[in-house]
Amino acid sequence: MNTILTIIRKELKDSLRDRKTLISAVLMPALAVPLLILGITKLQQRLNDKERNKQLKVVLYNAPAALQSLFTDPKIQLINNIPLNQAKDSVSAESYDAILDFAPGFEKSIDSLQAGTLSFYFKSTNEIVEKRINEKLELYKSAILSARFSKLNLSQGMLKPLDVHTMDVASTKEQIGVLLGGFIPYFFILFCYLGCMYPAIDMLTGEKEKGTIETLLTVPASRFSILMGKMIAIAIIGVCAAIMTMSGMFMVVRLSNGIPPEILKAISDILSVKFILMLFAMLIPLSIFFAGILSAVAIRASTFKEAQSYVTPMSFVVIIPAVIALMPGMKLTWETSWIPILNIALATKEIVSGTIKNLQYLLIVFSLIAFAGIAVLLSIRQFSNEKNILK
Repeated sequence: MNTILTIIRKELKDSLRDRKTLISAVLMPALAVPLLILGITKLQQRLNDKERNKQLKVVLYNAPAALQSLFTDPKIQLINNIPLNQAKDSVSAESYDAILDFAPGFEKSIDSLQAGTLSFYFKSTNEIVEKRINEKLELYKSAILSARFSKLNLSQGMLKPLDVHTMDVASTKEQIGVLLGGFIPYFFILFCYLGCMYPAIDMLTGEKEKGTIETLLTVPASRFSILMGKMIAIAIIGVCAAIMTMSGMFMVVRLSNGIPPEILKAISDILSVKFILMLFAMLIPLSIFFAGILSAVAIRASTFKEAQSYVTPMSFVVIIPAVIALMPGMKLTWETSWIPILNIALATKEIVSGTIKNLQYLLIVFSLIAFAGIAVLLSIRQFSNEKNILK
């Protein structure tokens, strides 16, 4: 045991000196995810505000006076005396934003309580334009309906035969579980894998490439102890990467503006000791699973570049189950509890929501431990092969 601890300390010390390990296990999880989320959110908000406040160039043909008055807006510039075909080309070229072409006899149809026909031209690539124009059309539509009801001496309630009161019985915590619970495991699983990947290559393939692994094998320690020390060190770095990822994500939530207090309270309740302990119980065997698989692959490579070509495509195999967990209708069942990575992603959603079943959770932890054990045995088998150790 002392030998394994000595190797763990040695490998962790060497890894912390390595720039690639620090970037993949600390800087990227801690900074990349928060900056990415904050950056995308701020950029999207800025673009939406810009589209909301920009002056639209709208062409109206045969528009009723009542509707034209709705378009008397400082944020809308009406274009007149432009041929329709030319206006269509301008919309396609994004010189103009929209065209409303009212059919001949439109007002006559409206006055006779019929439906008036109009054509709305716009580019579907800009949803904000469509939304802003439809807001004006809805106001015009409401005015027409009010006039018709008044003319016919009818109540507007006739158009609403059902008065449905929808009651969402899901708690705020459960709603957050659906929203955040799917994304949390996606990020920490990915960065847990990346956190294990570079140390695994460096500790195994790197030592082979530098020729130091033969020297290490001459020390009074069994191959099992050496491999265990390296794999545990790899798993520790993977766990640290996952922790840094989650810390960064929740830091973003804390720093974000405009989040209602009840949601912040629900998030604080989620970050309970129980949640952290349940997450760690799954995260530790997951990291050992990654460490075992990556060690088994890395030890077969002769150079750092060759090892990267092996393990980098494996990240897609890790991402796919996490993405599947985000699909609508994908829930934790007794069958999915056995599928590695998918089970931890689905279980995290249930834990965040507070709806996890104890037996299913225990089954998931057991299955993760079992797969971690298989990965360790696979790694031991590869490390015991003389052809894999010597270049």
